[in-house]
Amino acid sequence: MTDNPRTLAETALTLIDDAFAGRMPPPAMSDSLQLSDVEYDEVMSFEGKKWPDVAFDQVEKNADAVFWFAPEAFCYYLPGFLDAGLKADRRDSNAYDALIGMLDRSPEPDYWDDFFAPRWTLLSVAEIEAVRAWLRWFAAVEPGVFRGNTFERVDGTLTLLRRRREEHGLLMPIDLPTRARPATCAPDARLRRSPRRSNPA
Repeated sequence: MTDNPRTLAETALTLIDDAFAGRMPPPAMSDSLQLSDVEYDEVMSFEGKKWPDVAFDQVEKNADAVFWFAPEAFCYYLPGFLDAGLKADRRDSNAYDALIGMLDRSPEPDYWDDFFAPRWTLLSVAEIEAVRAWLRWFAAVEPGVFRGNTFERVDGTLTLLRRRREEHGLLMPIDLPTRARPATCAPDARLRRSPRRSNPA
């Protein structure tokens, strides 16, 4: 984590662009039946938009959309969220805190919840490594976010995701642990209601 942030950002941008280039637009934006009007509007603000066209302003205004995207939509717009912050040199969105929080979990896949598993296990090895590159940049510019051994746990989750993908290929819902069924509601509300961080100096 001592690398130059600019170099880390350039590396992450290249890996994201290459890894997610083949992602097709999702057939559905959300699989939740419990969206409020505000949550629905946040999700649908991305409808019809290609992920490379997502700007940081949209990420900042619609940070909670990451919790309400259907699995395919999550995977499609994830690079847009990461890419937007890198290009704008911005990391002050609750969306980024949420993504880190999703990855900060048990190293035992049987305990991956029914929100995490159907989404993150759809990523390819290249896509996982692109997320890891973004994580390294984020840790270099926002080290205070990774208290204790948070970085190691998050990085370990990515390593486990990669290992399972290499060993088992694409994990369809039927292959996921019993606890990991498609979500119809958001995860822990504490992740969705953390105070919005201010723009770094």
